[in-house]
Amino acid sequence: CGLQLGGRFARKLSLTSRLGTLNMAETQKDKTTRALATYASLTRAVHALDEMLDRQCEGFGLTPSQFRVLEHLFTFGPMATGELAGRIMFGESTISVVTRNLASAGLVARRAHETDGRKAIVDLTRKGRELIGKILPKRAKVLRAKMCALGKREEENLGRLCLKLADGDPVRFMLEMTAVDDDGEG
Repeated sequence: CGLQLGGRFARKLSLTSRLGTLNMAETQKDKTTRALATYASLTRAVHALDEMLDRQCEGFGLTPSQFRVLEHLFTFGPMATGELAGRIMFGESTISVVTRNLASAGLVARRAHETDGRKAIVDLTRKGRELIGKILPKRAKVLRAKMCALGKREEENLGRLCLKLADGDPVRFMLEMTAVDDDGEG
C-alpha cells in the first residue's frame, strides 16, 4: 500500500489495527437499540423465573406477595409493617392486606408496637415458620436448576452486572441523559 499516514491518526490506526478492530463512534441510536434489546432480554429472563416460582408458591397456597413477606420475616425476624413494606417494596395498603390475610391463615401474628400504638409488628407463627421452612429449600432447588443453564463464571458475572445496573453510575447516567440524540433532540 503506497498510502503514507503520519501524526496522531497513524498512531491511533496502528493501535486499533493491533487490537483487531477500528474504534468507530457509537451513535445514540445504536445505544438505544442495544439498551432496549438488553432490557427485553432481562425482562424475559426475570419473567420466566417469576412464572416458575409463582406456580411453586401457588402449590403451597400462597401468593407471591405472601411468600415475600414470609421469606423476609423468616430471614430478618419480626418488624413493623412500615419497615417490612419498605424492605420488600410494597405500599402501606398492600402490606396491610397481605399481612392481614397471612394472619387470618395463622401464618403470622400481628401485635401493636410497644411504644407506638399506630404501628403493627408482624412475626411468623410456628405454622408460618414451618411452611416457609419447607418452601425455601424447594425454591432454592428450582433456582439452582434454572441457573444451571449458566456456567459458574457466567452466573457470577450476571450477579455482578445486575448489582452494577441496580446501583448505576450517577455521573454516566447524567451525561447520557443530557447528551444530544442523533436527531438533535436533547
